[in-house]
Amino acid sequence: MIDKALKFLTDEMNIYLDLQNGGNLGEQLIVLTNVATSTGGWAIPSQKMGVSLINIEEEKVFKEQQTNFRNAAGEFEQYNPEIKLNLYMLVCANFVSENGDDKYEQGLKQLSRVISCFQGKNVFTTENSPGMDPEIKKLIVDLYSYSFEQQYNFWTVLGAKYLPSVLYKVRLIAFQEKRMMNKNDSVSGYSLQTPDL
Repeated sequence: MIDKALKFLTDEMNIYLDLQNGGNLGEQLIVLTNVATSTGGWAIPSQKMGVSLINIEEEKVFKEQQTNFRNAAGEFEQYNPEIKLNLYMLVCANFVSENGDDKYEQGLKQLSRVISCFQGKNVFTTENSPGMDPEIKKLIVDLYSYSFEQQYNFWTVLGAKYLPSVLYKVRLIAFQEKRMMNKNDSVSGYSLQTPDL
């Protein structure tokens, strides 16, 4: 499900950027990839933008507590409540070519367009986005700001040089395996028995 959500958002950004760039790109400008290689180089291809999953956190505020559910046959099934996750999605601009030709301004322009994309539409549902997998139901994309210290620590952990980037919090990916723990028949009737006096 995480892969479907990030692939969908990558496709949405590519469609938007293609329109903003006059529809003449001929190829996708944004790819779903790691930020860095194991040797510390950039995994994002040159003259491209990369979308990477940086962190996953459980959303505890909207956590369901219900464990008993009635199925279509009227029986009660018991399974664990669904888990709702927030994804932290990083969008980086790598506009430095192999020969050292720096197209920094072009990278900033495309990064600005990504920000405009999610400013214009940050809630995605199956109704307003037909290309979204129905299993996902809803995605909310919010800009996430972090401090210079957090940014420094983040890029240090990655082991790569800083690239112009923007971080988004993508809410709520829901997981429900529906692995049944127990099953009970529904109550179809009752009777009251009184002791004989």
